[in-house]
Parts: sequence; structure tokens; C-alpha cells
Amino acid sequence: MKTTFLISLATVLSIALLVTYMVKREQRSMNQLSARFIKLVQKFNSWQMMK
Repeated sequence: MKTTFLISLATVLSIALLVTYMVKREQRSMNQLSARFIKLVQKFNSWQMMK
């Protein structure tokens, strides 16, 4: 009884850690994506100014 409880607890904790890791990685990639998009928009604006 005790071992099944411990195994299930360990499984739940590992799943929670995995989910938080995935979410943090996804947020980081989204930040990089938005920064790249902002740079592209700035380049486009400066190019429009030069025309």
C-alpha cells in the first residue's frame, strides 16, 4: 500500500516538473520570436523612412 502511494506521488511530481520545464521553454522561445518580429518591424520602418 505504501509503495504504490510513493510511486504514484513520484510520478505526479515528475509530471509536474516536466510540465513546468516545457512551459518555461515555450515562453522563452515565444520571447525570442517576438523580439525577432519587433526587429523585423523596426527594419521595415527604417527602410520606409529611407524611401
